[in-house]
Amino acid sequence: MPYWVFGYGSLIFKPPPHTVEQKSGYVKGVVRRFAQSSNDHRGTPELPGRVVTVVEAPVWHRLEGKETEDGQVLADDYVWGVAYRIDPEKEAEVQAYMEYREKNGYTCHHVPVYGLSADGKQEYIVVQDVSFPASCHCPASC
Repeated sequence: MPYWVFGYGSLIFKPPPHTVEQKSGYVKGVVRRFAQSSNDHRGTPELPGRVVTVVEAPVWHRLEGKETEDGQVLADDYVWGVAYRIDPEKEAEVQAYMEYREKNGYTCHHVPVYGLSADGKQEYIVVQDVSFPASCHCPASC
């Protein structure tokens, strides 16, 4: 199975190395927020800065105090980004790069990525993708 990386923040502007294909698309059931502290990308250990992260929508809604049914996903609970397919011969190298780059609270999730067909209908563009959203349960998040 090909190795894909989904970029929703700085990866859009600085893609992972050894990309052989890219597709614009979105992930459902998540929201993008400046909800993660960073002492290496945008701050220091004494004064952490904020970086963009992706949070599961139901988790974020609870933090906001929104009343939703258990696990309910709202119409605007999606994040657009770019899916990058990595050269298979460089997969291990890029995985190590991503683990270093996306440290401090990010975790790896396999998620489907959707796009729009030429006639505007939703379609899968990448069935299994790798993303690095944070969990609101780690010290650097939310």
